[in-house]
Amino acid sequence: MASAHHLIVVGFDEIVVNKYLSCIRDAIRSGHIDSYSIIDLESQQKEIDRRIEATSTKPRSVVYLPDFGGRVRETPQELIAAAVQRLRVPGVPTMMYIATEVRAHEAYLRFCIQNHIASLVEKPVLAPVIDGRFEPSYITKTMEELIGIASGSPAEHSVMTLSRYHQIYNRVVIASLKQRMERWEAPLTSFHLRAAGGVWNLQREFESRDDHPYKYGYGMMMHGAYHYVDLATQILSLNADLFPERQLRLEVSSFGAFPIDQHQRVSQRIAVRFRDSGARWPAESDESLRFGETDVASAFRLLDAATGRTISLGTLSFEQTTPSIRDWSELPDGLYNVNGRTSSVDLEAQLSTLFSTHVHCYDIPRGVSADGIDAFARVTTRANAALLPEEHYVSEESFGGLFHSDSNRQLMEQWLHGSEHRSSLASHLRPMQVTEALASSVLTPGCLVAVPF
Repeated sequence: MASAHHLIVVGFDEIVVNKYLSCIRDAIRSGHIDSYSIIDLESQQKEIDRRIEATSTKPRSVVYLPDFGGRVRETPQELIAAAVQRLRVPGVPTMMYIATEVRAHEAYLRFCIQNHIASLVEKPVLAPVIDGRFEPSYITKTMEELIGIASGSPAEHSVMTLSRYHQIYNRVVIASLKQRMERWEAPLTSFHLRAAGGVWNLQREFESRDDHPYKYGYGMMMHGAYHYVDLATQILSLNADLFPERQLRLEVSSFGAFPIDQHQRVSQRIAVRFRDSGARWPAESDESLRFGETDVASAFRLLDAATGRTISLGTLSFEQTTPSIRDWSELPDGLYNVNGRTSSVDLEAQLSTLFSTHVHCYDIPRGVSADGIDAFARVTTRANAALLPEEHYVSEESFGGLFHSDSNRQLMEQWLHGSEHRSSLASHLRPMQVTEALASSVLTPGCLVAVPF
């Protein structure tokens, strides 16, 4: 990206303001972008105007589009084209950051690809909605179509996700596993990951909130879980790198919990303080069953498709109904962490009888503010040091002062500077294929879903 660009931000939510506005300001000061503008919905105008008023880095212009009802229609291409035309700066190329709710990603991404506009789209890349219902079976074919079109364009397209620039996951775990697998010609034989989101949404909030998309028919898999699907896929892909001549297949089987289940999964003695009742939806009603999942637990195996022999076994767990710090019944104003999120991610990767690495990254609340969150990580390795004298039987290293958003900001900075290459759209095909398999398996509890790997 040789010259300064004009940035269009689609969806000026609290994440943009809290995480990325400082990156945009710095990119303006350094000359990588000349200014930024905003596209958002008319229904959000009052809130967007309030956010703009509170920031010192003002947009050049704002366009508000009509809201087409979310579940029914995506934003028409001609409406996007008209908005972009209004916001273009003469003589300055345009780039677009797509930070809308996930169901709107595809329309804006498709526009960028077809019109050669460099883009950064929030995770996950897309969530196909057909006739008002989420259809995960369309994920792979849509991804392949968009990647195919993008391959003939000079514009580059990236995906915002946690685990491409992460200080622990990428620089410590993946790098060290890859080095050892290549040195010993040892496959990854076991992988277990549990991501606990610590999110407490009340049943009335599943219906009222737009920034957590359960009411549109999809849930955890098409929201926070994608960070860790991407991480798991990167680690499992080390086997594909080690055995490029083999055709691998991933098989998964899953179970999910849904908003309709939550009233019997949380303490009613505590929930009564929130005036939260499971009686909002009759059991098995159409109203309750249209909601997306809150929690997912999956088992998988990675096998050699030609021989049917297993290479890797493991589990993947993406759960929100885990310890939270929420103690308020109404969503507070002026607070970013409105539902009390506290993350805990635990993973272990093993190279058969030779080596394993175990990582636990978790949040530590600091003080009385729900926004006062620090993060800590502990990495423990075990090895057959009798065979591998360069290794220790057990080693342990701790890291403090981590902030998961640092890796997101680094990706944003690289993209704004025109130097982002770790999280290209094409590199997210396999994680999105795995996402499709997991989301499909949640809809068919206990059944096997397979995907080429």
